[in-house]
Amino acid sequence: MFTVLSVDTRREIADIYSRERHNSVLFLFNNVPLRRLERAIRKYATSLNDRDSVILLYDGSAFGTGSMGFILTPEYLYYRDLVDQGETLISEIMEITFDPRARPEASLIVRTTNGEFQIGVWNTSDSLGDSTLRVLDETISLLTNRTGESPDDSSPSKPTRREVICAGCGARNANNEPICTYCGSFL
Repeated sequence: MFTVLSVDTRREIADIYSRERHNSVLFLFNNVPLRRLERAIRKYATSLNDRDSVILLYDGSAFGTGSMGFILTPEYLYYRDLVDQGETLISEIMEITFDPRARPEASLIVRTTNGEFQIGVWNTSDSLGDSTLRVLDETISLLTNRTGESPDDSSPSKPTRREVICAGCGARNANNEPICTYCGSFL
Protein backbone atom coordinates (compact mmCIF):
# COMPACT_ATOMS: atom_id res chain seq x y z
CA MET A 1 0.00 0.00 0.00
CA PHE A 2 1.30 3.43 -0.95
CA THR A 3 0.19 6.64 0.68
CA VAL A 4 -0.57 9.39 -1.82
CA LEU A 5 0.06 12.83 -0.37
CA SER A 6 -2.55 15.51 -0.93
CA VAL A 7 -1.63 18.72 -2.72
CA ASP A 8 -1.99 20.61 0.58
CA THR A 9 0.37 18.23 2.40
CA ARG A 10 2.93 18.52 -0.42
CA ARG A 11 2.70 22.33 -0.17
CA GLU A 12 3.20 22.23 3.59
CA ILE A 13 6.28 20.01 3.19
CA ALA A 14 7.63 22.33 0.48
CA ASP A 15 7.11 25.25 2.87
CA ILE A 16 9.04 23.45 5.63
CA TYR A 17 11.84 22.72 3.15
CA SER A 18 11.98 26.29 1.81
CA ARG A 19 12.54 27.80 5.28
CA GLU A 20 15.93 26.09 5.69
CA ARG A 21 19.38 26.13 4.06
CA HIS A 22 20.36 22.87 2.39
CA ASN A 23 23.54 23.21 0.39
CA SER A 24 23.36 20.45 -2.20
CA VAL A 25 22.70 17.47 0.05
CA LEU A 26 18.96 17.55 0.82
CA PHE A 27 16.49 17.15 -2.03
CA LEU A 28 12.70 17.37 -2.13
CA PHE A 29 10.15 15.47 -4.27
CA ASN A 30 10.87 15.76 -7.99
CA ASN A 31 14.15 17.64 -7.42
CA VAL A 32 15.80 14.42 -6.21
CA PRO A 33 18.62 13.64 -8.68
CA LEU A 34 17.70 10.35 -10.36
CA ARG A 35 21.22 8.84 -10.30
CA ARG A 36 21.59 9.56 -6.57
CA LEU A 37 18.17 8.10 -5.87
CA GLU A 38 18.88 4.96 -7.90
CA ARG A 39 22.16 4.41 -6.03
CA ALA A 40 20.51 5.03 -2.65
CA ILE A 41 17.80 2.48 -3.44
CA ARG A 42 20.42 -0.10 -4.52
CA LYS A 43 22.61 0.52 -1.46
CA TYR A 44 20.15 0.81 1.42
CA ALA A 45 16.49 1.18 0.42
CA THR A 46 16.10 -2.09 -1.47
CA SER A 47 12.52 -2.62 -0.27
CA LEU A 48 11.39 0.76 -1.66
CA ASN A 49 9.04 -0.11 -4.52
CA ASP A 50 7.65 3.28 -5.55
CA ARG A 51 10.23 5.91 -6.50
CA ASP A 52 7.45 8.47 -6.80
CA SER A 53 6.74 8.15 -3.06
CA VAL A 54 10.12 9.70 -2.12
CA ILE A 55 9.63 12.92 -0.20
CA LEU A 56 13.22 13.69 0.85
CA LEU A 57 16.65 12.38 -0.07
CA TYR A 58 19.60 13.38 2.09
CA ASP A 59 22.88 12.54 0.34
CA GLY A 60 25.52 11.99 3.00
CA SER A 61 28.09 10.49 0.64
CA ALA A 62 31.50 12.10 0.23
CA PHE A 63 31.27 12.56 -3.53
CA GLY A 64 27.53 13.09 -4.06
CA THR A 65 26.80 9.54 -5.17
CA GLY A 66 23.78 8.90 -2.94
CA SER A 67 25.34 5.79 -1.40
CA MET A 68 24.87 7.10 2.18
CA GLY A 69 22.22 9.25 3.81
CA PHE A 70 18.49 8.81 4.14
CA ILE A 71 15.30 8.56 2.13
CA LEU A 72 11.96 9.61 3.61
CA THR A 73 8.67 8.29 2.20
CA PRO A 74 5.17 8.70 3.69
CA GLU A 75 5.63 5.42 5.62
CA TYR A 76 9.38 4.77 6.06
CA LEU A 77 12.72 6.32 6.83
CA TYR A 78 15.51 4.37 5.07
CA TYR A 79 19.09 5.18 6.12
CA ARG A 80 22.74 4.28 5.71
CA ASP A 81 25.93 5.78 7.13
CA LEU A 82 29.46 4.56 7.85
CA VAL A 83 28.31 2.27 10.66
CA ASP A 84 24.75 1.11 10.07
CA GLN A 85 21.84 0.91 7.65
CA GLY A 86 18.18 0.02 7.89
CA GLU A 87 14.64 1.27 7.76
CA THR A 88 12.01 2.25 10.29
CA LEU A 89 8.34 3.12 10.13
CA ILE A 90 7.92 6.85 10.67
CA SER A 91 5.04 6.12 13.04
CA GLU A 92 7.60 4.48 15.38
CA ILE A 93 9.86 7.56 15.55
CA MET A 94 9.62 9.21 18.96
CA GLU A 95 12.42 11.79 18.86
CA ILE A 96 15.15 13.10 16.58
CA THR A 97 18.13 15.10 17.82
CA PHE A 98 21.31 16.41 16.23
CA ASP A 99 24.65 15.69 17.89
CA PRO A 100 27.59 17.47 16.22
CA ARG A 101 30.03 15.63 18.52
CA ALA A 102 28.86 12.06 17.82
CA ARG A 103 31.51 9.68 16.51
CA PRO A 104 32.61 8.68 13.94
CA GLU A 105 30.67 11.67 12.51
CA ALA A 106 28.12 14.32 13.45
CA SER A 107 24.79 12.53 13.49
CA LEU A 108 21.07 12.72 13.63
CA ILE A 109 20.05 10.53 16.58
CA VAL A 110 16.72 8.82 15.91
CA ARG A 111 14.90 7.28 18.88
CA THR A 112 12.11 4.86 18.01
CA THR A 113 9.80 2.60 19.95
CA ASN A 114 12.31 -0.20 19.14
CA GLY A 115 15.55 1.53 20.11
CA GLU A 116 17.89 4.14 18.71
CA PHE A 117 20.10 4.63 15.65
CA GLN A 118 22.32 7.31 14.16
CA ILE A 119 22.40 8.78 10.68
CA GLY A 120 25.74 10.41 9.96
CA VAL A 121 25.66 13.94 8.55
CA TRP A 122 29.42 14.38 8.29
CA ASN A 123 29.51 16.43 5.10
CA THR A 124 27.53 19.33 6.54
CA SER A 125 28.29 22.14 8.94
CA ASP A 126 26.55 22.19 12.32
CA SER A 127 24.02 24.73 11.01
CA LEU A 128 23.20 22.49 8.03
CA GLY A 129 22.88 19.52 10.37
CA ASP A 130 20.41 21.53 12.45
CA SER A 131 18.59 22.53 9.27
CA THR A 132 18.38 18.89 8.11
CA LEU A 133 17.06 17.95 11.58
CA ARG A 134 14.32 20.58 11.43
CA VAL A 135 13.19 19.61 7.92
CA LEU A 136 13.13 15.88 8.75
CA ASP A 137 11.49 16.37 12.15
CA GLU A 138 8.78 18.77 10.96
CA THR A 139 8.04 16.66 7.88
CA ILE A 140 7.69 13.48 9.95
CA SER A 141 5.44 15.31 12.44
CA LEU A 142 3.27 16.53 9.58
CA LEU A 143 3.08 13.05 8.02
CA THR A 144 2.22 11.25 11.24
CA ASN A 145 -0.53 13.76 11.95
CA ARG A 146 -1.87 13.35 8.40
CA THR A 147 -1.92 9.54 8.57
CA GLY A 148 -3.90 9.38 11.82
CA GLU A 149 -0.94 8.74 14.06
CA SER A 150 -1.57 11.79 16.22
CA PRO A 151 -2.52 10.72 19.73
CA ASP A 152 -5.99 11.18 21.15
CA ASP A 153 -6.93 11.53 24.82
CA SER A 154 -7.07 7.77 25.39
CA SER A 155 -3.65 6.87 23.99
CA PRO A 156 -0.21 7.66 25.37
CA SER A 157 1.38 10.57 23.57
CA LYS A 158 4.72 10.58 21.79
CA PRO A 159 7.35 12.90 23.23
CA THR A 160 7.25 16.20 21.37
CA ARG A 161 10.44 17.71 22.78
CA ARG A 162 13.18 18.07 20.17
CA GLU A 163 16.77 18.73 21.18
CA VAL A 164 20.03 19.97 19.74
CA ILE A 165 23.25 19.04 21.52
CA CYS A 166 25.71 21.91 21.97
CA ALA A 167 29.01 21.35 20.17
CA GLY A 168 30.84 23.34 22.85
CA CYS A 169 29.69 21.70 26.06
CA GLY A 170 27.46 18.78 25.08
CA ALA A 171 24.36 20.15 26.85
CA ARG A 172 20.94 19.34 25.44
CA ASN A 173 18.95 22.36 24.25
CA ALA A 174 15.47 22.86 22.82
CA ASN A 175 15.56 22.80 19.01
CA ASN A 176 14.27 26.38 18.77
CA GLU A 177 17.00 27.89 20.98
CA PRO A 178 19.61 29.96 19.06
CA ILE A 179 22.23 29.69 21.84
CA CYS A 180 23.15 27.06 24.40
CA THR A 181 21.30 27.67 27.66
CA TYR A 182 24.27 26.21 29.59
CA CYS A 183 27.43 27.75 28.07
CA GLY A 184 26.08 30.50 25.77
CA SER A 185 27.61 29.11 22.55
CA PHE A 186 25.68 29.56 19.31
CA LEU A 187 23.89 26.39 18.27
